[in-house]
Order: sequence, then C-alpha cells, then structure tokens
Amino acid sequence: MSVRTKGRRKITVGGKLYIWYVAPDDDSPYNFLNIASDDKYLILSCPLRTDTAYAISKGRIFQTKETDGTWNRYLLPFEMPDIITPRFVEKMIIWATRNDKAIPINGNDFSV
Repeated sequence: MSVRTKGRRKITVGGKLYIWYVAPDDDSPYNFLNIASDDKYLILSCPLRTDTAYAISKGRIFQTKETDGTWNRYLLPFEMPDIITPRFVEKMIIWATRNDKAIPINGNDFSV
C-alpha cells in the first residue's frame, strides 16, 4: 500500500518517489515536516522551529541500514530553515538515505 498523496507534495530523489507535507502535531505545539517514501521504507518527521534541529526516523530503513521499527531521534547536521522548500526536502532525503553517521539522541539529551 502506498502513501496517501491527496493534498501532499511529491518529489523524486535518486529515481525514487517521496511524499512530503507540513502539518501540526496533535501531541505538541509544533508543526512537523513529514517525509515518506512511496513504499514506506523511509519515514521521517522533523519538528519545526525547535531549539535543536532533529529528525525522527519511523521507517524500516535509515541511512542505508535496516531499523528495528522503533522511533529513533537523530540530530540534524544542518539547520532547519524557516520555510520548507523542495530543495531542503531533497537535502533531508539524501541525508537520511545515503549518509551513515547520524548522531542518535537518547531521551531528552540533545548534547553531542
């Protein structure tokens, strides 16, 4: 089953289709950037306008490795922009699919 696309933006990176959108989170005061591959192997969420930029990996693969299926948070190696553009979404996808040195965040510890 593919990702719902109605009202969401599409982007192709490396020949693969991804869906992205920004939406409010029901459990926090933040809006989130959400990115998912069409096959749902990569699923990312990033809260916007936080003190520390981080991503939540929710999919079955992250940075070329299979995951255990739990949600894991990682520090972003770049700042989140005020306005989300397709170019930034592409940067996020490349970071999440091709790199391999993500720094995990344990609990609420955002120190490096």
